[in-house]
Formats: sequence, structure tokens, C-alpha cells
Amino acid sequence: MKAGKTLWNQRIKTRVLVFGILMSIIPMVFISLTTFNTVRYKFKDSIREQNIQKTMVIATKLQVSITNIVESLANLTDVNSTVLIKGKDKEQEGILNIVLRQEPYLEDIKILDKNLNILVQVSRREVITDGIVSNADYVGPETMPEHYSVSDVFFSKDRRPQFFITLGIRDTQTREHLGYLQAKADLKLMINQYIDTRIGHKGYVFFVDEEGSLIGHTDFSRVLSQKDIRKNPAVSSFLTGEEPPNEYTGDQGGKVIGSFARVDKPNWGVFIEQPVIEAYEPIYELARNLGGVLFLTIAVVTILSIVFGLKLVQPIEDLETQVKKIKVTGDLQADISYSSQDEIGRLAYSFKQLMAMLDKKNQNIKAEKELLRTVVDGIGAGMVLLNGQKQIIWWNPTFAEWFGETNYFNLSCEDIVQSEEDFDCSFLQSGRVNPFVFDGERKYLRQLHYQIPSENSEGAVYLVILEDVTQQVEMESRVIETDKMATVGLLASGIAHEINNPLAIVSAYSEDLLDCLNEEPNKVDIDEIKESLRITSEQIVRCKQITDGLLQFSRKRQHSFSMMDIGAVSSQVIKLLEYKAKQKFITFKRKLNPGLYIAGNENEWQQVVLNILSNALDASPTNSQVEIESCRIDGSIYFIVKDNGQGIPQNQLKSVFNPFFTTKPVGQGTGLGLFVSYGIIQRMNGRLIIESTEGKGTTVSITLPAYKGG
Repeated sequence: MKAGKTLWNQRIKTRVLVFGILMSIIPMVFISLTTFNTVRYKFKDSIREQNIQKTMVIATKLQVSITNIVESLANLTDVNSTVLIKGKDKEQEGILNIVLRQEPYLEDIKILDKNLNILVQVSRREVITDGIVSNADYVGPETMPEHYSVSDVFFSKDRRPQFFITLGIRDTQTREHLGYLQAKADLKLMINQYIDTRIGHKGYVFFVDEEGSLIGHTDFSRVLSQKDIRKNPAVSSFLTGEEPPNEYTGDQGGKVIGSFARVDKPNWGVFIEQPVIEAYEPIYELARNLGGVLFLTIAVVTILSIVFGLKLVQPIEDLETQVKKIKVTGDLQADISYSSQDEIGRLAYSFKQLMAMLDKKNQNIKAEKELLRTVVDGIGAGMVLLNGQKQIIWWNPTFAEWFGETNYFNLSCEDIVQSEEDFDCSFLQSGRVNPFVFDGERKYLRQLHYQIPSENSEGAVYLVILEDVTQQVEMESRVIETDKMATVGLLASGIAHEINNPLAIVSAYSEDLLDCLNEEPNKVDIDEIKESLRITSEQIVRCKQITDGLLQFSRKRQHSFSMMDIGAVSSQVIKLLEYKAKQKFITFKRKLNPGLYIAGNENEWQQVVLNILSNALDASPTNSQVEIESCRIDGSIYFIVKDNGQGIPQNQLKSVFNPFFTTKPVGQGTGLGLFVSYGIIQRMNGRLIIESTEGKGTTVSITLPAYKGG
């Protein structure tokens, strides 16, 4: 994406419009769906409740119809029991015909004796001839008069569902069982008044017996086909005594809403089923109407949101255009126009004030930058900025004057800054002094480096300052040489005494050898001469070692740093001081671990050791010892010197590093030893600590960073 370009989905106009549209659509859709679902659930419950009420009404009416027939027959048997069994045929037929006329659902009635022989039979549709009265078509169990039995449903020859109602006939006086009264009821005629109950346009009513067989249906052809409907979910629930599901797949394959009610006696079921599509048509109609209203509402609200959104965003876009123009021109004094007094107008006014403040600060920064440039150019130190790859990205005139180039951009530190020693472009030791030769003149520059936070536009990572410390280095050199020569002068008398011993031995053996040669030249023992010469040679070598050590120490120091073994270099100084220790009967207790490497100047380190050990010897009493130890702990090297002398008073301990301060008698010290040693240790990035207890002794601890290769 190009700078200054904003993706359409990140623009505030798009966000405002999308937010307005979503806030128009989401609440409306949510409210509409909530309302629709609430109405739908209530409507479903209402439909189910209505169907349950209808099935209960039909079942109740069917039960009442059967009960009325039973009560009518029971009254007949109670009043006319004797006539029905023992009366004349004409009387019996007359009574039965009256019953047929009163009960329209009965097809025929017959009277049976105790042996189940038909005595009289009257039929509404058939003609009963004499002689066909041998046996009953159906006889229920023997019951008391107040009870009755209902037979299973069966079908007549013309495929009409029918059933029998049977009552016992007893004598009204003696309660003797006389026979039976049996009536055949036309079930189709009885339920025709219910199957026309209005259940929408496609709903229907059907009846099943206690075994789940279909005995009545709005579509009577389904009764005639005797299709097994016991797998119907509602019928299955009726047979198992469970609650029926609200919606299920009907016999014709479509989704239906079903309900049922029971007829107590006989145990029949009345069922109502209505297709879901038809039952929920009002809900669908409501959904269509609601969707139309919702669409129109959303369209109107969306248009209003877009209009007001664009009106809201336009001033912001105008402000953005003016700001971009200022960004291109860089004119912080440009005028920003605003007309409204709302939040956007106040924002434009605040932005205008902010630009005025920025312009003022920009002028101040320019002035401070010019002042900083003047200070940097006149500070007398070379300064460069380096990026992460140690490449130069900025330099000051002093640096250019020293190294004689005009353009250093993207040149590496190693290519430009080259001294007589390896310049530390890895920036491990800040404060290191390096010698340089500029136009034939030697200069000493102290290297200081600082890491810059990465949050800067130039990509600078390091600031390197090269400070000219030539005069300081030369002054320090003079002070160190002065201290060194003073130390050499103090050692001279002792060294002379140490040399006198081997010289006396050389002199004695030389005189003895001359006497032997002068007295008896022909009797000289060659082996004796060889032994004398060997002893003489050893003593001469001993003298040479003493003088070499003193000469090595007193030679002019170099400023270079190199890797050195602190134990080996220190041992050379200890050997040089052994003669002084012998004079006071003091022993050196050494524990110098090998392989402890540091980075430094060997001659300077020897001077530090010489100063510290000389002080320890001067402070130690006769017949004592001075402990010298070196060790490594983690990444540091420790060098410790401990004596058992008189110690340093606490009020003088803080002054021991001051120049020309000494606790020794006049003529025995210069007061520069610890001052020089402290400066040398600081240049080696170390620490020098003195701990002393008056009357018990002094401990000097030096801590130095271990050399990486050590």
C-alpha cells in the first residue's frame, strides 16, 4: 500500500456508513425475529389447544350417544322385563319397534333367553322371517341389569362398521335372570355427525378401537381399505398411554399436527390431524407481511443513515484534505478553515492551535540544533554515529579533520578508524586509550561509546566519541616514570647488597684459582678448575638476572594493551623484591593460579604489583609473611595482597589514593605509588580496594575482567 493511501474498509466514512446500516438492520431484524418467534410459539400452542378441545368434545359426544342408548335399553328392561321374556310376540315386537324409532343409531334389537336362543328380533333394514331365531349373532357376558357390555366393532355385509350393546334382563320382583336384550348400533351413522367437524380445509377426524384398528374416518374409503395405522405416532401413543407428539409425519407422508382423546367405554380413540402447512399458514402470512414491513423500514432507515453519515463525515474529510496539503507543503502556518461550532469545528480549531505550537517548537528546535552544532563542532572531540552494521551515518568536523576524509557515509568503523593498536570497533571497553599518528604527530585518543535507543529516525545505534587526551597521557607517563624511578632508587641499595654476595663468591674463587696457577702451575687439577669456573659462572648469571629484572622494570613503558598471564608477570616482580624481603626476614606466601589472563600493559601491571608489595614489606614487621593470591570467580580475575603490619588509621584510609600522600617517614616514600596504581587499574577497567585495621594489617584487592581468550 502506498504511503498516504487508505484502504476503503479502513476509512472512517466506510465505518460510519457500515455502522449506521448495521444499527438500522440488526435491531429491526432482532425485534422482528423475536416478535415472530413469540407469535409463532403462541400460535402453535393455540392450534394444539384447539385440536385437543375438539377431540375432547367429539369423544364426549360419542360417549354420551352410547350412554343414551344404554340408558334407553336399561329403562326398557327394567319396566318390561316380564313382557320381553314371557310376553306375546306382538307385544315384544311392538316394544322393540318403539325403541328403534326412538334410537336412530340402532339397526336391530333382539331378545334372547337364558340359553342364548333368539326369542324375538326386530330390524330396521332387514326383514326377519319365522324360523331364523335359533342362535344369537353376538352375546356379551352375563351381567346385572345396571351394567352393559359393548362388543368389538365389526363390519356388515355392506361394509358398515357396527357393534353390539348387550344388557341382561332380570325379573323386577325376584331379580331372577331371564335372558338378554341385545341391540346392534350403526357406528358409521353415529360418527358421521362428527367427521364433518371443520378442521381447516385439509384437516380430518378418524376413530380407532382399543386395538388401534381404524373404525371411522372423514375419508370413509380409508376405513374400507382397513389400512394398518398402528404405526401412526399418535395412534402408537394412544395404545401405549403416552402423550402424542405435537408434530409428526402422518399416514399420507406429510407433516401434521395431531391430538387425540379417549372414549371411556368402549375404549376407543378420537383423533384429529391437520397438515402443518395449512395449520401454520397464518404464521407464514404474518412472516410475509412482517418481512415486507421490515424491508421497507430497513430501506428507509438505511437511506437516512447514509445521508446523515455522509453529512457527518464530510467535515472530517475536508479537515483531512487540508492536513495532507500542509503535510506536502510543510507550511505549519497555513490556515485551517472551519465553519461549524460542533465537535468537528472545535477539533479543527484545536488542530490549528496545535500547528501554531508545533511551529513555535520547530523554531526552538532549529535554534537548539544550531546551538548544539556549534557546541559539537567546538568541543574538540571527534564524534560519529553508527548504525547496527557499524557503518558511519554522521560525523562532526573534528572527526573529518583528524582522519582526512570528506565523505564517510556507510563506511565501516574498521575501515576508517585505524590506530597503531587494534581499535575496539566491537565496543567492549569504553574509555580505552589508543595511539594515532596524524600528519606525523602522535596523538592519544580516548574511545567512549554509548548505545542509543533504537527509536530514532536516523537508525543510529552507537555514538562514538574520540577525546584527545594526549596531554593527559603524557602527564600520566611523567608521573608514572617519576614514581618508577623513585622506586628504582629505593631498590638500588638493596640490589647492590644482593649483587655483592655473588660478586664476593666470584672474587674468592678467582683469587684461589690465580694462587693455584702461580704456585704450582704443573700440578693444577683440571676438575677443580672446572668446578671453580662453574660456580663463578653461576654467580655471574645470578647478578645478570638481578640487573636484568631491574632494567626491565625501569625501561620506558609502552601504551599498548595485550593479553598476559597475571601469575607469570607478577612472579617476576616478586622475584625482584625477594632480596628486600630477606633483609627483614619476611617470606612471601604465594598462591598464584596459572592460566589467569587479563588485557593490559605488562610493564604497568608490574609497577602496580611492585608498589603494593613494597608498601606491604615496609609495613610488615620482622619475621612475618605477606600473602599473595590470584583466582578467578565467574568472569573476573582477583589479585589479593595481605600483610600483618601496623595498618592504616581509618581517618587516613580515604586519602591513600591522593597524590603525594604517604604515611611513611620523610625520605622513604613519594606518595605517588597508590595514586599511579589506582589510575592504571582504572584504565584496565578494574577496581582497587584497600581494607585496613590499625594494628592488624592491610588487605589490597584488585578485580579485573578476564580476557576472553583466557
